[in-house]
Amino acid sequence: MSILRRLMGYIARNWFALAVTIFCIATSTFIELYIPRLSGRVIDEVVYGKDYETLKFLTLQVLAFTAVLGVFGFVRRYAETYFSQRVINDVRNDVFASLQRQSFAFYDKTQTGQLVSRTTTDVRRIQGFVAWQIPMIVGSMLTLGGALIVMFSMDWELTLLILMLMPPTFFTIYQYGRKTRPIWSESRKLYGTLTTVLHENLAGMRVVRAFARERFEEEKFEAPNIAFFDTNLTAIKIRALWRPLTGLFMGLGVVIIFWYGGMEVMRGHLLIGDLTVFGVYLFMLMMPMWGIAMMWGGYQQMAAAGERVFEIIDALPEVKDKPDAVELPAIKGHVRFDGVSFGYDKDRLVLKNVDVEAEPGQTIALLGATGSGKSTIIRLLPRFYDVTSGEITVDGYDIRDVKIKSLRSQIGIVSQETFLFATTLKDNIAYGRPDATMKEIVRSAKIARIHEFIASLPKGYDTLVGERGVTLSGGQQQRVAIARALLMDPRILILDDSTSSVDVDTEYEIQQALTALFRDRTTFVITQRISTIRNADKIVVLENGRVAEEGSHELLMERRGAYYRIYRTLYEAQQPVIKPRASREATTGG
Repeated sequence: MSILRRLMGYIARNWFALAVTIFCIATSTFIELYIPRLSGRVIDEVVYGKDYETLKFLTLQVLAFTAVLGVFGFVRRYAETYFSQRVINDVRNDVFASLQRQSFAFYDKTQTGQLVSRTTTDVRRIQGFVAWQIPMIVGSMLTLGGALIVMFSMDWELTLLILMLMPPTFFTIYQYGRKTRPIWSESRKLYGTLTTVLHENLAGMRVVRAFARERFEEEKFEAPNIAFFDTNLTAIKIRALWRPLTGLFMGLGVVIIFWYGGMEVMRGHLLIGDLTVFGVYLFMLMMPMWGIAMMWGGYQQMAAAGERVFEIIDALPEVKDKPDAVELPAIKGHVRFDGVSFGYDKDRLVLKNVDVEAEPGQTIALLGATGSGKSTIIRLLPRFYDVTSGEITVDGYDIRDVKIKSLRSQIGIVSQETFLFATTLKDNIAYGRPDATMKEIVRSAKIARIHEFIASLPKGYDTLVGERGVTLSGGQQQRVAIARALLMDPRILILDDSTSSVDVDTEYEIQQALTALFRDRTTFVITQRISTIRNADKIVVLENGRVAEEGSHELLMERRGAYYRIYRTLYEAQQPVIKPRASREATTGG
């Protein structure tokens, strides 16, 4: 019941709409319980008593009550829909807010498809419970209690006989819920797996087609799909067994009414109209029990979905502000890694006792083989992850002691995997500074050498780029991302192989534009382009998570160590393209 208690917190925020709903249900239930008594009077007083004046009166009552039921029904539907929408809106907002707070480690461990399934399908399952099953249980309990009161007032002995059927009915309901909850929980997990496979397939469709792996992907989808089908079929089998059992109890109730009620009529202890009404109340008694059973089954599904939803809401970010964190003031850009060690898996370190220092305005090139720790260093600087040991300081402030937002607002990042939102070019560039003027946006685009291309488009900066920027080339996407980072005017700039998708001419133009900009900010660059590496103030070579060498291009070439070997390899690979630029880029030592 812990999930229901959690849900009650959201329900309490919208208590007025729920109160209106309950009032309407209570009023409608009272009228619905009263109308069968009118039917009994029709049989006893009109059919057998030949009192036709009473017929007119009873007919007018039924018409009046029907009109009242219509009004209260409308108000009820509106109130319960408003109530459920408000509750689920609060839940959905909390889920999304939690996702925004989570650290990168959370997304490393959680599949995207599972998150999509939880924030859509599972949330809708909660909505269904709130919208339909909570009003249903309220109405069922009121109908159940009201029907029993009326039946006891008519014939308490017959009512007691019918009540004997309730314990086995509720036991059947309980067993149904107990058996189906783990099945529904497994069903939700399998649905999340299906969503994950589908999401991954759609994202990688070009790769699938390029390698003719369509059949393989179909088989990969088919396995969890069959498991999902089998799991739901198991739940359906249990439901198929449960429904006849509850129908059996309903049939036994009818037998009791015919047998014992018939004898009561013959003894003169019960009127024929009351016997007929008893049958109606039996149906009204069983219907709430069916409603409770449906609610119980629905609760099991909601609880399984709720566990997955509240698991996201309750997830605590691994990287968060300390209670006494301070605002990081405007910085100069002095960055220092002091004895930093880190591992995504704490049992296996990626960085080991790394010492790197960058003075304000310096450009630091990070070099090394795949897996050497280059990308990890630049992920630690904005506190995407926290160091395992050691410390990182910016202008003397340990970055764990300052507020994350104040730190990241002064860091511009252009990653290797460029992501653009499905909105306009203007909005993508201004994403970090939505209040930026058009003049500032154009200036950043010019520096990133993307302005001319944008200006050539029919809608210019108002052009939609499509999902993930699919309508742009890789180089155009990266230049938009560079413009986005530059617009923030960061004191620290991180370029993670940010020119990997541009041609040499475009890269040269971008580098020429960025050279002046680098003088005023500390820049960390990960790149394989030797022109960028050689222009750096300091080159840090990483091997197996440790700093193997650091220094200027000239100094490291003289040492003929790890950097010399890497540079020679890169130079030989890039020589055909850089040779025409030999007049601009000296290749001494190469």
